[in-house]
Amino acid sequence: MHTSRSIPLSLAAPIVFFWASGYPTGALGVAAAPPFLLTAVRLALAAAVLTVIALVRRAVWPTGGSLGHSAAAGLLTHAMQFGGCYGGMAAGVHASVTALVISMNPVLTAALAAVLLRERLSRWRLLGLALGVLAVLVTLGGQVAAEGEWNPAILLTLIGLLGFSAGGLYQQRYCGGIDLRSGAAVQTAAAALVIGVIALFEHGHVTHWAQAGISVLWLVITGSVLGVSCYLRAVAVGGAARASALFSAVPPLTAVLAWPLLGETPSVAVVLGIALATTACVLGTRTETREPARV
Repeated sequence: MHTSRSIPLSLAAPIVFFWASGYPTGALGVAAAPPFLLTAVRLALAAAVLTVIALVRRAVWPTGGSLGHSAAAGLLTHAMQFGGCYGGMAAGVHASVTALVISMNPVLTAALAAVLLRERLSRWRLLGLALGVLAVLVTLGGQVAAEGEWNPAILLTLIGLLGFSAGGLYQQRYCGGIDLRSGAAVQTAAAALVIGVIALFEHGHVTHWAQAGISVLWLVITGSVLGVSCYLRAVAVGGAARASALFSAVPPLTAVLAWPLLGETPSVAVVLGIALATTACVLGTRTETREPARV
């Protein structure tokens, strides 16, 4: 039976903080610049940094079909996820709500893996999936009650969640043999190109250059470089299930950070949704173990 070490707090804490800080920082960014322009610039800068890292480390670059698979994974994981999240926040979806929806990634990934890859979906993960859906419904219902109407921009956030989950499965299925360093550079570059084209048809302009610039730099450094590096290290130390479970702590910390940064006071529905989402993520990433057969 495979065993893995616990992820130390010195590694877990930065991961949670980097990911949680990205949502209010993204909200500050889209308040100062159009969302797709912000996304394109973030991805382009991240691609440049990751390319330099891959070249310095002399990583093997994907070619042929592997290059196409890397690009496709990037469109799902980066273009859909960040385009959807930033587009939703620009249209009024709160940072804490966005974090809660995206935190459902491990649960949705398990469900999609069961359907598309025929992976086993245990009763615990089914319960996690049900609680995850309930968490989102409770949170969105609370937002509707508070605002008096349904905000269709949440659909963009849900598209971001779908892209994040589908991208992870696509990478697992088609990008297993690709160097992570060069693959990440190709993924972000492909996503930046597509989002950049979309941004050409976007209305609006940068209203606060300093705020937009600081937001992008923070997102690139902590999200695309340090956050990803720490997460991959956590997977190597504790396994994918334990590393994914860390994201259950992201929505509560996001709500705490969004309070002073954005003035978003967590509602009762958001607090309840976070509690349900945390439980859902723990159940959805629960490691299933089997006792060895007796002979």
